[in-house]
Amino acid sequence: MLRRIIAFAALAAIPAVFFAIRRAEGRRLVPQPRGMVLGLYAGLPDYDYREELKRIQGTGATCVSLQAIYRMETWHSNEIVRHPTSSPSEAALRRTFRQARELQLRMMFFPTINLRDEAENETWWRGNIRPADWDAWWRNYTAFNVHLARIAQEEGVEWYSVGTEMASTHRFPDQWRALVAEVRKVFKGKITYSVNFDSHDTFTFGDCLDVIGMNTYDPISKDEEYPSPEAIRDAWWWIVCKARTLHARFDRPVMITEVGYPSVAHAHVGPWDFRSDKPRDLALQDLLVGGAFKVLRNWGDGAAVFYYLYGENLNQKPVGGPEDRTYAVWGKPVERTLRDYFAQPIFEGRIPATARDRHEALVQTLASDLRKERDYEDGALPAWARAWMEAHPDDAREARAAIAGEPVPAKKIPKGRER
Repeated sequence: MLRRIIAFAALAAIPAVFFAIRRAEGRRLVPQPRGMVLGLYAGLPDYDYREELKRIQGTGATCVSLQAIYRMETWHSNEIVRHPTSSPSEAALRRTFRQARELQLRMMFFPTINLRDEAENETWWRGNIRPADWDAWWRNYTAFNVHLARIAQEEGVEWYSVGTEMASTHRFPDQWRALVAEVRKVFKGKITYSVNFDSHDTFTFGDCLDVIGMNTYDPISKDEEYPSPEAIRDAWWWIVCKARTLHARFDRPVMITEVGYPSVAHAHVGPWDFRSDKPRDLALQDLLVGGAFKVLRNWGDGAAVFYYLYGENLNQKPVGGPEDRTYAVWGKPVERTLRDYFAQPIFEGRIPATARDRHEALVQTLASDLRKERDYEDGALPAWARAWMEAHPDDAREARAAIAGEPVPAKKIPKGRER
């Protein structure tokens, strides 16, 4: 009789056990954060972005990066101010955060510094700033971030970006650490900073962040009129290698804060060039984005991926369409490619980065730096790489062995003759 009761109780418990397993599995299977960058610069400080947020949600995106533009008047300015038309009002900013939350979109707030007339002059760029008084600038920039981070905390933002592509500030790691410490007093989410594609070697303060961001505008090919799928694949695996190297150097996860291509000819040569006057090429945009996503869907250790950009001139409807030459996907072949990527079953933390993957990436990066130092007149081993090899002699030996059998040019290649 007792055995019968025990057996009956065990059978009765099976559904509850399966239910508990399914619930636990459901908690674990959270989609890897994948979404879009929405620029909050429609030209009207009180613009309502509900329509844009709903459209992003409709793609299958689970998150949104809300980029607000603020201004330095010149690259020597010490102050950061609101842009007269492109900076959202505080009321509009709070409303947008609440709308995104209502749509169950995970949020990153991405304040970005532009310079006056930057769209017309490529040298006027946040990566080149040289304030007249660096101490004053750091005080102002810290206060600027603390104010916005407090709002982000109050409105349920998950990630806060303290900066992006500010290469000329990388030589001040202690000031960055102090700034992040002040932001942490008011913001309890994850703090990030986005490294430009060509500034990894000067980046030194990843240790104070929760997650490292990357803007991925690496040229795919400078010589090919139309890149092959293989060239796109190889270039994107190198980008993943750079991400894993950052992870290895700082022991922090990495997210892609911007990946995108405008729908113009030769977009693979300078993906960052929003000023290009080249003719439209919708097929090339789709080829480049599709090639990137074929690699990124295997990058399960990535903390998040954001497509750049929802669109420009948001107050001019419709946004996108087959005549559009910007990064926007709407009404173009690339829209289906983006939706397919968002639907891929990639789960957050499901396939963690392995020590082996990070080690291999770091050794490849060191080998590449050694190759440049060996072959090019202007090739110099980055300070971080030199320090790493001194501290990790086994990695140094492995990197040197990787290039030992390669042909060496008869004399070092002059700058500008790399091809």
